[in-house]
Amino acid sequence: MRTRSPRPLLWVASLLATALLVVWITNFAITAAPLGDLTLGILLAGRSPFGGLSLPEAVWTAVSRSGILVGAALVAAVVIGVGAGAAFAFSRSRVIRGAAWAVGTVGASLPSFFWAMLLQLVVVLVYLRTQRLLAPVSGGFGVDQHLILPAIALAMRPAAYIFRTTATALDEARHAPHVVTALAKGLGPNLIARRHVTRNAAPAVLAGIGLGAKTALSSLAIVEFVFTWNGAGYAFILSVATGNVAFASAIALVFALALAMVGALVAVATRALVVGSVEG
Repeated sequence: MRTRSPRPLLWVASLLATALLVVWITNFAITAAPLGDLTLGILLAGRSPFGGLSLPEAVWTAVSRSGILVGAALVAAVVIGVGAGAAFAFSRSRVIRGAAWAVGTVGASLPSFFWAMLLQLVVVLVYLRTQRLLAPVSGGFGVDQHLILPAIALAMRPAAYIFRTTATALDEARHAPHVVTALAKGLGPNLIARRHVTRNAAPAVLAGIGLGAKTALSSLAIVEFVFTWNGAGYAFILSVATGNVAFASAIALVFALALAMVGALVAVATRALVVGSVEG
């Protein structure tokens, strides 16, 4: 008789423990080390995130705005990363492969705030020379041109991670023994790419997308602060600087749960892909 696996219960218990730990650390950090006399606290003095709204309404507004930004950044990162990774894996030019890998390494190495400030600088320089504003460099939330620069800055590192993971997985799958044998037997390259290469590389590509999503979430606060995007990350910085313990704890809890959910979804999807490839 099969016994029920304790993994779901362990996952729920670890999630609750992580949530409690995050809330306790946030409360302790704000109360034990007040930032009112520091530079950040002085600069942000008097600012209140989503004043006039109740705590649930403020958290929902902040999280929904950040969700729009993260969603746009992840879509761009997946399209760029997977597309560039596939082009790298199936390219025979050493120059193109070397240049693409170098660009991917630079993109993964530089922090998100660097890309945010670089994009702002480029837009400002173009405006000074041509009197044409490519996109707003700040100005708060807006599902319009205000979304362009924050989404690009937030997508740079995830796109680089997804590219490197996709390129490595597809390249290794292309040179697997069974793929070489299939080519020697005369099977078409398109059929081999669909049945063997893409299917075998899918779990690693999905893991790269999960890593990109976690990277975007971890970089969200600084990107929102640079572009004054009034979302969860920006509001978290304001609440920490002004000593708003309740709001800071709620946002920290949301971030912790989001990171945990991304990891769980990637694990479940990867397991499903592995089982499907074995049964197929």
